[in-house]
Amino acid sequence: MNRAFQARSITPFFVFFIALISGCAAQKQAEQLKSAQESVARLQDGVVDYATSQQHWPKNIDELKVGGDEMPGVSYVVGEGGVVAVYFSEGSALPGARLVYTPTQDAQAGVTWACASQGLDSGLKPVGCL
Repeated sequence: MNRAFQARSITPFFVFFIALISGCAAQKQAEQLKSAQESVARLQDGVVDYATSQQHWPKNIDELKVGGDEMPGVSYVVGEGGVVAVYFSEGSALPGARLVYTPTQDAQAGVTWACASQGLDSGLKPVGCL
């Protein structure tokens, strides 16, 4: 078998293999992001419950009755003003990415959440997240 034929035969295999690996990585990223968002929803509810009962925003996650789901390389923080942040570090499917949700209370005591993201591909960003 000559080398030109051999190279042409192997190249499609490598392209397929790389595409397969990339697809698996993207699926893991999407699954981890979905799980993190489910945790964020519970944390947001916890922040609102705390603010309603205490008449001020929580200052840390320990003040809440809920926490985030434990996943490798993912941490959750609740900070001043009720801000909820998710950090994806090494060991996660999205190393270096983060999501930050900031609450705002309107005159009728309703709470809306603004979302900012960093380090996420546009296809992975949650709807409405900058």
